[in-house]
Amino acid sequence: MRRAVGRSIAVAAATLLVIGAAHVLYDAALCSRHRAWQQVHDQRSPVISDSGYAFARPGDAIYACVTPHVLGPITWHQDLDCYCAPAAAGAEGLSRLLGGQCIVDQPAPARSDASGACRHGHCSEHLDP
Repeated sequence: MRRAVGRSIAVAAATLLVIGAAHVLYDAALCSRHRAWQQVHDQRSPVISDSGYAFARPGDAIYACVTPHVLGPITWHQDLDCYCAPAAAGAEGLSRLLGGQCIVDQPAPARSDASGACRHGHCSEHLDP
């Protein structure tokens, strides 16, 4: 009985270790928000996003925000993404909410917009500060 419990604990610990290692690998190497930051930072592309499932709603603005990607107390890297929020929220309010730095990319976005870093009214998520 004790041997079975010991094996169960060992399997659980190994599973948690594999899941943790996969999470760290994703955060360090495969994070799409960090790849967007890297492309813009290296001036390879000014576009953050031009596709996705979320669109700006009437009264929203689209904000381009740089935020730290953290795991507990460790900051892995900087992320860059497009967020939709009410235009009245302002870049400063959204920066405080996300703990990063935001700028207004599209003050009155439309799905036909082909300019800006966040194109065609796309954003990764809607925020209501």
